Amino acid sequence: MPHPALFRVPAPLAALMLILAVLVLPARARAWDQEADKLVARLAYERLDPPAKAKVDALLGAGAGGFKVAKTPCEAASLADGASLAVCLKDRRGADFMHNVVYDPLPICAVPPTKPPCADGRCASTALKLNIAVLKDPAAPSDAKALALMATAYLVSELHQPLHTADNNDRSGDRVRVTLPGTGNRKVSLYSVWDEDMPVSAIGDAETGLPYVRALAAVHGAEWAKGDVDSWVAETHQLAVSVVYGRLPKPPACRRLPDDVEALDRGYFGAALPLVRQQLAKAGVRLAAVLNAALD
Repeated sequence: MPHPALFRVPAPLAALMLILAVLVLPARARAWDQEADKLVARLAYERLDPPAKAKVDALLGAGAGGFKVAKTPCEAASLADGASLAVCLKDRRGADFMHNVVYDPLPICAVPPTKPPCADGRCASTALKLNIAVLKDPAAPSDAKALALMATAYLVSELHQPLHTADNNDRSGDRVRVTLPGTGNRKVSLYSVWDEDMPVSAIGDAETGLPYVRALAAVHGAEWAKGDVDSWVAETHQLAVSVVYGRLPKPPACRRLPDDVEALDRGYFGAALPLVRQQLAKAGVRLAAVLNAALD
């Protein structure tokens, strides 16, 4: 994990340290849905308007033991608990907000899908819209709104992971085998690199990464807050096309797995790590914009 002082060193040195960190990554680093999601939620909470912040606190029982999901041991005390709540609720009937939901598998080629990308319309982007609608519904019970709040925080963050919006008949990169610089012949999936290795190299954890994404949000927040769920997913998809797949040493052909293992080099990480930090900052800004609009 990068040292907390990482974000106080000069930018060129910090960039070099981030690239070098890839050389010593463990086989399984932190997942996007833990420290990265916490970071997004913490940034968003800072950017909430006072009325929205008060409603978030009220829904989550701030100062009163937190929000507990009925008939489960699962609870949350802050937006940053969204990822852990999603894990706790997995497969719990009637409460799991990710039940049968899949990330938007939009093809990376300029070929229109022949069928809806998710069975029965259960794309994560659709689920996010439904949860936002619950937040806006004045008649929705407070427990339903609290769960919708946590689902919204989780889904906004996850839909900014580029491989959660793209597919090339490869399970969103999970079937693409790659090697990392300095790790010999150890093969991992492209998906795991982006879901796990990239975030820990780019931010360390939510605590060390917060100052950096806060600075990005301060500069670009007004622009990034524009748009809606569909435009944000389309934008993230294009990043998957141009960077995640497009910067591979041998980009795969349309709807075909690469012929060989892709050997990722330092140039690939040099392009990817700033993108990860930017995506997390965008997600935090956009989560705040969604909650301000829904709860003000």
